[in-house]
Amino acid sequence: MKRYAQYFLSSFVIVNLLYIILTWMILRRREIIMPFLRLELGAMIIALITALAYFVYRSEKGHAIINVIMAYILLLPSLYVFRANFGRYLFRSAAFIYIIFIVLGVIYSMALFMASKKYKHEVNDLNALLRKNESDKEKTPKE
Repeated sequence: MKRYAQYFLSSFVIVNLLYIILTWMILRRREIIMPFLRLELGAMIIALITALAYFVYRSEKGHAIINVIMAYILLLPSLYVFRANFGRYLFRSAAFIYIIFIVLGVIYSMALFMASKKYKHEVNDLNALLRKNESDKEKTPKE
């Protein structure tokens, strides 16, 4: 739970910075003041979802590739919260949110590729250690 709290706080800071920048851009371009409570609740929900996704991604339990896929699936609802907060001000068409889905999919596929390479490397290292241990046992004289 302590790690989840750390992930939440770091993602909350990042999401709040992103929200401040986007709100400032909307204020400057369209002169629209956005409601603070709505934005802050949306930022908190997104930070909770993002922290949960990162917690699942970094989890040592289960298979690494399945953890990455589950984290991606957990991350998708945060885009709907983002769209609910900035819907008509940032997204003139629904196509933009799908472009964001595709970009997140590409980023997660790269993360999946890196996680699978890391997993294969760890398996190879453990197999080499097992072979070395077995060869050392064969070389020692039996009493």
